[in-house]
Amino acid sequence: MKKWLYSLLALVLLTAASCTKTTNEIIPNTTIIVDVLPTDWKFDSSTGTYYISITTPEINSSSNQSHGILVAMSRNQTLFEALPEVFNNTSFTYIYQPGTVLIEAQGVNGAAIQLPTTNLRFKITIIPANTSN
Repeated sequence: MKKWLYSLLALVLLTAASCTKTTNEIIPNTTIIVDVLPTDWKFDSSTGTYYISITTPEINSSSNQSHGILVAMSRNQTLFEALPEVFNNTSFTYIYQPGTVLIEAQGVNGAAIQLPTTNLRFKITIIPANTSN
């Protein structure tokens, strides 16, 4: 009887000892929504690229160095596609620096650039992260 009792007690102690409480700290992302008109595109003749410059004061030098910056594009304001993206033989990419996100459009493999003829919506998401070396 004692063996059975000690076995049960050992099982209970092992089960209770393996329970630990963990907490997850949730750090909210920052999302910026920008609507762009077809007439907002500018042409850079030195690179043969069309571009849109979006002012983003939320991206400072600290977030530029340590946070993740993602950009998605929507042609219908509901379905978003992550950049880089190729649509109608036009490649859409982005680059960023403190204060600015630049969306670029280039023809794929020398194809003519087909800029959108309707409004586009861009979603810029800033994901906080800790820098480690």
